[in-house]
Amino acid sequence: MLFFGKWAALIPMPALAAILIFVSYNMSEYHAFFKLLKSPKSDVAVLLVTFALTVLIDLTVAIQVGVVLAAFLFMQRMSEVSQVSSLTGGVPEEEEDDPNNARAISKRTVPPGVEVFEVYGSLFFGAIERFKDAMRRVDKKPKVLIIRMRMVPAIDATGLQVLEDVMERTAREGGKLLLTGVAEQPLKAMEQSGLLEKLGRENVMQNIDEALARANSILGFSKME
Repeated sequence: MLFFGKWAALIPMPALAAILIFVSYNMSEYHAFFKLLKSPKSDVAVLLVTFALTVLIDLTVAIQVGVVLAAFLFMQRMSEVSQVSSLTGGVPEEEEDDPNNARAISKRTVPPGVEVFEVYGSLFFGAIERFKDAMRRVDKKPKVLIIRMRMVPAIDATGLQVLEDVMERTAREGGKLLLTGVAEQPLKAMEQSGLLEKLGRENVMQNIDEALARANSILGFSKME
């Protein structure tokens, strides 16, 4: 282009058009496009919307809309996989299917007055309603509420606020909130927000055994074998 650029203007436009068509055909990757059409309907919808916007409006607009739609789709899926279950109300299916699970709550003695819940998945604003609904199902006011968070990889500001609300409500009812198995990101988020200090570092344990021992200490029970 530096030395022969002036001759590029002499190339016939039909020849340049043919080159562009050939390049576009190779970039289209139509095999991958048709393969993606066999994906879940939500993914196909994002694909078709992005494709239509690219053709009808502009590539920049299509990318922006596609990214936003994909983000909403991701949040919806994350909220669907996030679950909260009561371990003292019944043994979860995954523990029933794995009798050799050394961390199963069924292998431990939960003292009376103690409720144990486990959260699965990220605790963010899209999954908060599931968490709130699970907390509302607690019929009796527990003296000690244990929330296992070993399966919670991340938490956002809304999740932190809900945890603080649960802590305050439990305290008003004369109980104590304990957390176990808190991962690095949630623990750092709780520390930065000040929730860790409000809850008390002594009330955040590494595993369920330490939490049950702490619950026995709070209730005045001797350590159970």
